[in-house]
Amino acid sequence: MDKMKYIIRLTTIVIIVLAQSCSEGFLDEFPSNSQSPDNIKTVADAQIVLNGAYNLLQDNNYLNANLITDNDCRSDDMQTAEWGRIDDEYLYNYTAQTDMDFGTWAQPYEIIRHVNMILSFIEDIETTTTEEDAEKLDIIGQALAIRAMAHFDLCRMFGRQYSHDNGASLGVPIVTEILNTDAKVKRSTVAEVYSQVIKDLNAAIPLLTEERRLGKINAWAAKTLLARVYLYMEDNTNAYNTAVDIINNGPYELVSRDEYVDSWSNANGSSESIFSIINTGSDNGGGESVNNLADPDGYGQFIASQDLIDLIRSDPDDMRNEMLYYDQTSTDDPNTWGRVLKYPGNGNTKAIIVAHHETGAPLVVSAYAGNVSVFRLSEVYLIAAEAAIKKSTPDQENAAFYLNAIVERGNPAATVAVGDVNLDRILTERRKELCAEGHRFFDLIRNKRDIVRSNSPRIFDNNTPLLIEWDYYKVIFPIPQAELNINPLIQNDGYI
Repeated sequence: MDKMKYIIRLTTIVIIVLAQSCSEGFLDEFPSNSQSPDNIKTVADAQIVLNGAYNLLQDNNYLNANLITDNDCRSDDMQTAEWGRIDDEYLYNYTAQTDMDFGTWAQPYEIIRHVNMILSFIEDIETTTTEEDAEKLDIIGQALAIRAMAHFDLCRMFGRQYSHDNGASLGVPIVTEILNTDAKVKRSTVAEVYSQVIKDLNAAIPLLTEERRLGKINAWAAKTLLARVYLYMEDNTNAYNTAVDIINNGPYELVSRDEYVDSWSNANGSSESIFSIINTGSDNGGGESVNNLADPDGYGQFIASQDLIDLIRSDPDDMRNEMLYYDQTSTDDPNTWGRVLKYPGNGNTKAIIVAHHETGAPLVVSAYAGNVSVFRLSEVYLIAAEAAIKKSTPDQENAAFYLNAIVERGNPAATVAVGDVNLDRILTERRKELCAEGHRFFDLIRNKRDIVRSNSPRIFDNNTPLLIEWDYYKVIFPIPQAELNINPLIQNDGYI
């Protein structure tokens, strides 16, 4: 999309998505890949409109970049290589006035507006077959799950983590209906947002198909999100039970050790892929996507920190060493200092990537055309492990069982003894396994752990903060000033 058109579009969103109804202007117009509400008469029409919601999820201001890059680079895992796309987030150099996180705020609300529109009209669509009945219910389920995901992600970026004060802090506005023209939706508490998220997911799950479908949400994807939400709010019994249900009853299996590295370049996903954003040569996030940000041929700015590289290299027999591609001899090109091969482009195996960089051999596709994982089974195993160890009576045996499923795939000889399993060991494994996927920053903050960066020669800038305390005010993004100008929300503490 043309950059100026996109800026105009998002400016419109921030003005009206929380303050106006669909009675006039932008909210009367469905995206260009959708249909006018007046023409939506059938389940097939509704499916086309739902496809528009997935197109919005693919946007770089949300799942295709910002949710991953803008948060991982605030942790100790990832860093920027040079001035550019994510340096302000890496340096914690953001204010409400700069509105640098404006798109991160506005895009999920555009998605919420879109699915609320679907939910407002779909009940009136008549069906004539049992197949149409099931498809209609499935569309409702997907819309509810998407709304839950958008609210949850907004809340964990623009509100304190639930564990900070049991959800008492301000979260984000909850929007579950088409708004009146004079609506001024206030911020709900974090606990209230989580309650709505859980309500939507519990309503969605029985409506959704359990069949595998990589690029769309099914019942297992909704359950994975639910397990993640329970973990964040420290409802460890429900987090554990939900995760174990997915592991035992879902149609997914952990990728094998031998297939792991190249599974990230499989256009059809892997045996453990639950939900992914699908990017192709003709339909992708382009230059601002995480794929391009991680690609040395692109921006090459989203790279592994020395700390992460050292952690993974500390066990030379861990297969995940193969997920790092870096030139240890380079002293002047930070772009070669630590690429995590989770965004290679569909068909670009590691052998192809190595040949490309060492001999100039062509890639199969641009990195743009690579899927972005949102939910996968490895995370579910680690949710089960963390929830087990955090139960009121720690369940070390089951924590070890689910932890070792991931540990032993990396290195079959590295089994963690039951007596050695604790939260720190599980968080370390989450770091190794889920690096560059948008988890590490939240894992530290929700567990009340400071972010400690190593003072290595590879740090981006002399002003790089090396210690970020878990309750520092900037671990929450500011509500963009452009939003406050229209809807006088309470700003997060510390921002003026």
